Amino acid sequence: MSDWSPPTLSRGQLAGLIVGLLAVAAYSLVIAQQLLLVIFPAAAVVVVYLAWRFVVAVEAIADALQRLAAHKPDE
Repeated sequence: MSDWSPPTLSRGQLAGLIVGLLAVAAYSLVIAQQLLLVIFPAAAVVVVYLAWRFVVAVEAIADALQRLAAHKPDE
């Protein structure tokens, strides 16, 4: 097994993301009084995170295939 592991969000980034979503939630509930306003930013964050994880997975697969090709004996 390789010692490669996908990058993760730092605690500061995660805390900033949570604080930002809580601020949007507070605004949407207290000021605008519309619950659905918090759904769109939260969904956007989830979609961006899943897209980022997909790209990391594809990069890991490509890296593994390159390592396999480098170790394959020439025929």
